[in-house]
Amino acid sequence: MVAKSKGQVAKLALLLLAVLLLVAAILLCVFLIPRHHRKPPLPPGSPPGNASNPDDSIVAFDFSPYLIMYKSGRVHRLDGLARCSAGIDEATGVTSKDVVIDGGTGLAARMYLPPAAKGKKGPDTSRLPVLVFYHGGAFVIESAFTPLYHAYLNAVSAKVRAVAVSVEYRLAPEHRLPTAYNDSWQALNWVARNAASGPEPWLRDRGNLSRLFVAGDSAGGNIAHNTAMRAGTEGGLDGGAAITGLLLLDPYFWGKEPVAGETTDAATRREYEATWSFICGGRYGIDDPLVNPLSLPAAEMRRLASKRVAVTSSGLDDFRPRALAYAAALNGSGWEGEIEQYETPGERHVYFLDRPKDPNSVKELAFVTGFLSRESPSVAQQQLARRITTWA
Repeated sequence: MVAKSKGQVAKLALLLLAVLLLVAAILLCVFLIPRHHRKPPLPPGSPPGNASNPDDSIVAFDFSPYLIMYKSGRVHRLDGLARCSAGIDEATGVTSKDVVIDGGTGLAARMYLPPAAKGKKGPDTSRLPVLVFYHGGAFVIESAFTPLYHAYLNAVSAKVRAVAVSVEYRLAPEHRLPTAYNDSWQALNWVARNAASGPEPWLRDRGNLSRLFVAGDSAGGNIAHNTAMRAGTEGGLDGGAAITGLLLLDPYFWGKEPVAGETTDAATRREYEATWSFICGGRYGIDDPLVNPLSLPAAEMRRLASKRVAVTSSGLDDFRPRALAYAAALNGSGWEGEIEQYETPGERHVYFLDRPKDPNSVKELAFVTGFLSRESPSVAQQQLARRITTWA
């Protein structure tokens, strides 16, 4: 009887062991085998289009990582879509607000006003420098209202103590070039008029037109240059205002033939040429002065309407060599002004926007704010400064 009981216990133990082994095998199949053979996740699909229109799913132009345009004309932007509200920035005390410049086209801007100077009692009525800023984004993405540029303009306005106007120009491909140039020119003249006698109080009551700066990064740097060229060829700005300083941050310039140090890779050069053609709808070639200022004769380049120019570049940026060549060409054209360069080795295009607290970004911001804070040089100083000043 005892032997029989022992046999039953042994059978039960073996049965339990078999069940445990079976469960372990099942768990191994579920958790381990799929992990080694799982297919990689598919990339996110495009947003749903119009199912009744077959052209709504056919890619006409892939401008990744910025946007994709479909044959139907639908545009799917991949970046630069976030928006933030104006108000009081807790970190800097800068107040911002949004204004409409042209209700017919939707041209708008975000304005920034720094807090009263420390130690002053009562309202701060001193006149402040005026900065007109054009954002980057390859002419197709980003906005004056994105957190990226909102944070940057808050920082610049606070450190320079300037009234800043960040322009919301219209983007390609819905609005091909020259729309962005025309919007930017209109916005700059709106600022000049209001700083002189217009209804906008931040400009009329606080702005100092004798210290008017124009700046931009990447595509915005391209716009800033072309706006200053237009001011020179069209006899200045509304009300007789003049641009004191021009600040080009990693400007978007290109051309058919490579300059010294520029990539000679045929595929890369074709890509830049194709994207430029997409931005302007084929209206301007890759050697048009709008994108290749080096194609300007010296006599034309001398008409750049600014007393001072600063050009920044980043060591790993494809646009770096042409930015350096631009500064050298302007310096050699006979243009009467002061040129400064600032170079950050080992960094990529407009790195300072993505990593504002990085030590290199802090140094670059110090250069930018220093350029905007310094008083305009006298004519005699300009005569002596017709050379390139390089900062590291």
